[in-house]
Amino acid sequence: MTELLCEEKTVKAPKKERMDAPLCVCFVCTGNTCRSPMAAAVANALAEEAVKGFPDSVRDCVTRRLESFSAGLYAEEGDPISAHAVEALEAAEVASVAGRDYHRHTAHTVTEEDVVRADVLVGMSGSHAMELMMRFPVAAKKIVCMPKPISDPFGGDSARYQACLAEITDGVKRLFFEGAGV
Repeated sequence: MTELLCEEKTVKAPKKERMDAPLCVCFVCTGNTCRSPMAAAVANALAEEAVKGFPDSVRDCVTRRLESFSAGLYAEEGDPISAHAVEALEAAEVASVAGRDYHRHTAHTVTEEDVVRADVLVGMSGSHAMELMMRFPVAAKKIVCMPKPISDPFGGDSARYQACLAEITDGVKRLFFEGAGV
């Protein structure tokens, strides 16, 4: 299978009807129990942390610049997030965000509604991005992939999940929280 090459770039916010609405990002992997839920958890935690930098007097008035969720291309609906994924997130002190508690995540297959809802769809590898483009060609302009492919930790030990989380964190930061960003 040919791997889609991804450019290293920062994603810029697309034009939105409501400028005060956060950028909605959907991370997509294969089964939606490891990589994509970890990526969504990291992105949500980083977005929440950015808001915490504002003074208390204005914090409630500031809209987070990013909200994320995740889905899988071949998810078994309702499967829980991997225990090793939760362990890795907790060990890295990635906090759950209100309304988006990764501890309660269940696998979900990407749908047309998800594609419409998301401003950006991020494949965890080039293969995921290519599959998204094949399934939803009308959304090709909003499909990207991580700067470097994130290998699947499924079936691995805690150390493999921690290494995967480090790759994911680096990729999420590079895509959304450095430079011009969103």
